Amino acid sequence: MSLIIEMLQESCRRNAGKTALRCKLAGRWVEYSYQHIWDTSDQIASGLAQWGLEAGERVALLAPSSPTWVMVYLGILKSNAVAVTIDKDLKQGELRHILADSEARLLFTEQTYLEIVNDLAEGLPDLEKVVLLQRPPGSENKISPQIEKALAALVNEWRRLSRKYKLDHVDAENFENLAEGFRELVMPSMAKPGEGKKNFFVNLLRSHNEESPPFDPEALDDFQKYLPPPYLQRQPHDTAVILYTSGTTGRSKGAMLSHSNIASNVRTAIDLFALEPSMHTLSFLPINHVFEQVAGIILPLTVGGTVSFAESLRKLGENLAEVRPNFLLGVPAVFRLLLDRMTRKIEGQLLSRSLFAFSPTRPLVTKKVREAFGGNPVFISGGAALDPVVAAKLMEMGLNVYQGYGITETSPVLAAESPGMKRLGTVGKPIPGVKVKIHRPNSEGVGEIWAKGPNIMLGYFNNQEATREVLTDGWYHTGDLGCLSEDGYLSICGRLKNLIVTANGKNVYPEEVENEMLNSPFIAEIMVYGHKIDQTSEEVYAMVYPSQDALDAYAEEQGRSLDLHEIESLIRRELLERGKNLADYKRIKRFTLREDEFPKTTTRKIKRFVVEADIDAEL
Repeated sequence: MSLIIEMLQESCRRNAGKTALRCKLAGRWVEYSYQHIWDTSDQIASGLAQWGLEAGERVALLAPSSPTWVMVYLGILKSNAVAVTIDKDLKQGELRHILADSEARLLFTEQTYLEIVNDLAEGLPDLEKVVLLQRPPGSENKISPQIEKALAALVNEWRRLSRKYKLDHVDAENFENLAEGFRELVMPSMAKPGEGKKNFFVNLLRSHNEESPPFDPEALDDFQKYLPPPYLQRQPHDTAVILYTSGTTGRSKGAMLSHSNIASNVRTAIDLFALEPSMHTLSFLPINHVFEQVAGIILPLTVGGTVSFAESLRKLGENLAEVRPNFLLGVPAVFRLLLDRMTRKIEGQLLSRSLFAFSPTRPLVTKKVREAFGGNPVFISGGAALDPVVAAKLMEMGLNVYQGYGITETSPVLAAESPGMKRLGTVGKPIPGVKVKIHRPNSEGVGEIWAKGPNIMLGYFNNQEATREVLTDGWYHTGDLGCLSEDGYLSICGRLKNLIVTANGKNVYPEEVENEMLNSPFIAEIMVYGHKIDQTSEEVYAMVYPSQDALDAYAEEQGRSLDLHEIESLIRRELLERGKNLADYKRIKRFTLREDEFPKTTTRKIKRFVVEADIDAEL
């Protein structure tokens, strides 16, 4: 079985009555069984087939994470179509690019995005229909498409007759009374309070004279069809999803992932971590992203586990305490935040602080930490390199954190730590079936990471040139710099495009410097970059977004507010102090402060191309 739907069908059959998905609505957790998500996705697939969607055509999905999102996603795959999952936080121009480039014929979305989509309609010739995941407010009185069509015909005939015969007042009123009688039969609740027969008909005429929006959306409940779903026609090597890279370096490209790409990654992860139906995860990462989509949704559903959706990042701590997941996906920024919160909690209580300070009594504290996360949780960090210091401190807290490495184009995992195969500072070994090599390594063994295996994308949609640039005889050029140890552990050094070459010919990896600086409580975010001093060499510069909480606490200790000069001096001292842990040539020479957070991708990585463009403009 290599189709995603075939994998999930077996799981839904075995676990029909078990809870598959959970979300919090109106303050309580609502559960959806495996049988429910299977039946509902069948009805969505039938709706797509009845509408006229052909195998291989693209259907876009733009909405926040929810059980409905998952059921629509499965319905798209069951209809033999290709799912184009879109980041809900994209700006209008980025959204236009993806909808146009993917040639999506239909869009599933929410009322929130409808106005934007209507504004973009003129530049989206392929988009024919919009379906809303929730019924819009007041739509309980909305006229069905069939009645709407009949009324339109009635109105058009009225116009024709009135023009042709120049009807007098009596004839016109008789016709309006007939129309009102028809309305009362088919939609008695449509007239507003106090609206007479004539007013209703006049309003109906007016509504057909007004310019209607480009897309008249249909509610998902109405779109679903209670018919057998279409027969599965797709093959394992066919495209299942198109995922547009969030892009730290420029305009996004649509990576085509096949059913077998994703299925191979899912099966390997199940074996690596010996996952079982008791698996319960809390989903809070962007569901449009490959990491959450594959490892956070498809993976647990394949083994018969349960996925609970967090209400928001702000409520993550509260939801963690309620759900107590035994499996959690996160990105380094989240694990750093988690560590900071746990550290503050332990340090803030005299007994906990005392017990944790001594090795013999530390297990009394770490046991409670583990219990708060369901007993013996498995944490998986991906999306960017996890600072070894953060990983070590989390392990000291009694939490098992495994680091993985992969990207959208690799479905996503290329390498990962796993039970019995952990080494701090690495991302583990390449997963079974995947080959990794270092292309053109330097004297330190560092070069671009190339990968080959069943999880490598088919290519970029409608972009053969970009595909040729990154694929050579099946080897995918990741654009990441790394090295392999003699026993096969992979270490990530940074992005090839971010590499800084100093005047002495030394290589500096910005990510390494950033991780060291982020150990300062006064630095919330930092971007290290190369500032050109001549045609061939650069100096290490940085932009820093200070931690307002840490600055406020420091100001309170000093008994006065801080001015800009004092903040700059404080950050300079921190950079110098942290820089002592780095070689001289890696230390930051100059820095500037930011007043607000850096622009980021959905996986919380800084969009360097945006920031660097601002730097160039300033220069």
